[in-house]
Formats: sequence, C-alpha cells, structure tokens
Amino acid sequence: MLVSYFSRVQYSFADKYLLSASLREDGSSRFGANTKYGIFPSASVAWRVTQEDFMKPISAISDLKLRFSYGVNGSNNIPNYGSIATIGLAGYVLGATPALANGQAPNVVANPDLQWEKSQTYDIGVDFGFLRNRITGSFDYYNKLNTQLLLQVPIPAVTGFTQYLSNAGSVRNIGQELQINTRNLINKFQWSTSFNISHNSNKIVSLFGNQTQIIIPNSFDVSDNILRVGSPINSIYVVKQIGILTQADINNKVATYNSGETVGDPKYQDLNGDGVITEADKQIVGHPNPNYTWGITNTFRFKGFDLSVLVQGQNGGSIYSLLGRAITRTGQGFTDNAPAFYTDRWRSPENPGAGRVSKAYSTFGFIANTDWLYSSDYIRVRNITLGYNLKDLFKTSKAVQGARIYVSAENFFGHDKYYGGLNPEASNTAISSNSAYPQSGDYGGLPLAKSLIVGFNFTF
Repeated sequence: MLVSYFSRVQYSFADKYLLSASLREDGSSRFGANTKYGIFPSASVAWRVTQEDFMKPISAISDLKLRFSYGVNGSNNIPNYGSIATIGLAGYVLGATPALANGQAPNVVANPDLQWEKSQTYDIGVDFGFLRNRITGSFDYYNKLNTQLLLQVPIPAVTGFTQYLSNAGSVRNIGQELQINTRNLINKFQWSTSFNISHNSNKIVSLFGNQTQIIIPNSFDVSDNILRVGSPINSIYVVKQIGILTQADINNKVATYNSGETVGDPKYQDLNGDGVITEADKQIVGHPNPNYTWGITNTFRFKGFDLSVLVQGQNGGSIYSLLGRAITRTGQGFTDNAPAFYTDRWRSPENPGAGRVSKAYSTFGFIANTDWLYSSDYIRVRNITLGYNLKDLFKTSKAVQGARIYVSAENFFGHDKYYGGLNPEASNTAISSNSAYPQSGDYGGLPLAKSLIVGFNFTF
C-alpha cells in the first residue's frame, strides 16, 4: 500500500522571475515499522533574461532563460513484505526412527528500520534561442547522489541466513545534456536539424559497512565485474593480456597462468609482481556504460515530399563478452565455429599472426582477461523515412482530410567495433549468480533486426 501527501506553490513576477516548490510525504507498507514514511522536497527557480530591458537591443538573442533546481526523490523498489520476517518451507527430522518431514521456518531476516532509498539531484540549465528562434536549444548540468540504496547485504551464515535487505551504500552520477534544434532552410525547400548529446559518469561513493569492494559472482564463468568505491558501477575486472608468449619469455621465466603455458599462449600482466598470474592480478579495465550517447535527425521537405534521417551512436563503453569467450576460448578445438579474425592467430614463431589471438589449442586453462574485452562504440542509421503527401488526390473528397504514403528503413546501415559478437547492444542474459548484484551479458545475443516498412496514413 502507498499513501502520499503533496503540496506545491508556484510564483511568477513580471514573467521574468519564476519560482516553484513542492513538498511531498510518501508512506509505503513495504518498509519497516519504524520508517514507513519519507519526506521529499524540491524547488526550482528561473530567470527569463530576455524579458529584461537591457536585453531588448540585442536582437540576435531571441530567448534566454537560466534555471536551477534541487529535488529529492524516493524509491520503494523492493518486494512486498521486504522488511518483515516471512515463513518458508523447511525440512526436519521426526521421530526416533529418522524420517524427513515438511515444516516451516523463517526465511527472511526482519528489518524494522528499512527505509526509502533517496536520490538528491542538483540541476543547472539554460534555454536559448538565436536569430528569431532559427536556432534553439538547452544545456543542463546535473549532479545526482543516490543514498540509502536498497540492497541485499551479506551477514554471517551462523545466523541461519546469508543476507538481508538493508539500506547500504551510495552512488553519484554527474552529467551534461545538450540539445540543439535548427531551421537551416525555410523557403520552398525546407531543412531542419535536431541534435542531442549527453555525457554521464558514475562512481560508487560507499558500500555497506566498511567494505571497499564487492566482486560480483558469475554463474557462467569466473567473475569479471566488481563494485569498488571510487569506480563506476559494475566495472570490468579482469587480467590484462599484453601479448603472446615467446621462447625468450619462457627462458626469462615471465609470469604465467598455471604451469601449462607454452610458446604461443597468451602473456598476461603480472600486476602485483609475484611471478605468477592469479586472480590477484586482475584490474579494472573498463565499464559497461557509455560515456556519451548522441543522436542527430535531419528532416527535408520539398513540395509534397518529406525525408527524415536519424543517426544515433554511443562512445566510451566496453563489453566483456561471454559470447566472445565462447567462440574464441582457450582450448578451442579446430572443429568449432570462430569469427573471421581468428584466422590471423598465432601459428608458429615464424608466423605469429597479428599478436592478439594465441594459438588455436591450449590446455593450461583460462582466466578472465582482456582478450574478450571489446568496445561498445557504434554509429548507426536508425531510421530513413521517405514520404509523399497525397492530399491532391483527395481534393474533392470531404471524408478524407489527409493522406500520406511512406517507406521506412530501420537499422540498415551502421558500424561498430564489436567484432567478437553480433550486436554491441545485446544484453539478454543474466550473468550474476546473486540476484542482489545483477549483471547483464551478451551470451546468446542476436544481431540487430533490419526492417523495411511501407505504409499509408489517412485522416478522416
């Protein structure tokens, strides 16, 4: 059950100075008996600068507004009855002659102090327009801190449980967003452009208790993700491959993983310098979220024709590919399928290939490493739509007010750097073996579907 109380006040003076403030109190039955309610304030102020007298002589600036806002939101995204002790089925031994019987026992630890997860956001923005609004847009800078995260935190198994739901940790997101709209040509031939780009960086500020890191367990393979204070969420945490082992490396006793590595096998960075490659040599090598996402749409109109082209992309993220590991794994047999770049693998000291892919068959085992690390950058023509207005064909019809025919092509063109798989956006697999720390992956990821659509629009 959810109950809310809400109040808001707005004020405007001379259409130049704007103020809005609100205060809400939300109560949720999902939280503890002591902390069911949370209070969430917000406020924003704006200054419409172009309404000032000193701006009137500046005809090139048709709109300028400065904005600042602050607000706190709450999240109750947990299961029902998440804060109370519930009963589950449990077996026990009955009678002098041992026999297993079904019974019931507590299966969740109660937390009467469980409370709302909160996000506190500061936003500074500007709206602008130039040349009689031929160019318009906005820019925003935000700083968002999520605290009292609702997480399953580990507890000693001697209690009879391994985890319980609590408020633990905090994460900060800082970003910028820019949007620009332009009317480039406005006569018989019309051309307009809409462009947007956003940048976001996040880092973990704190974890439960005094923990500085949590290695996320992997149900498919050895772990490859970590939560570490000061680093992005779900940072990719693997050993760095730095080349291919040569005979000189073997002679110089270069650090290897297990004793079975030989010439032509991967060479890894001995991060801690202890002479062997182990889990202790893992390091953060990337993060799954892109630094930048962007899109640009150009629209053209001439007489009855219209054409729009949407191009979209992202930059700065990484993929640790379980699909890539499956098809280029250490110990892969010659009968297995493999990507095309595998043909340029190491074959012999005289034919070492491109230096990235080791020999086709090895028996030393494997460790999560950067051989399966790919960039998630891509650029893609998301949509091309060509249409024609058929209104001239229905001039004498009173029933048909408008008609348009169009053809649309989706995802027909693009480029990415994910040559170890089919689609850098594929995240269709739950990798983590602990639901408290979800992690998505590309194992079984499908290629991006292309669509060609022909349609008619009628207005009656």
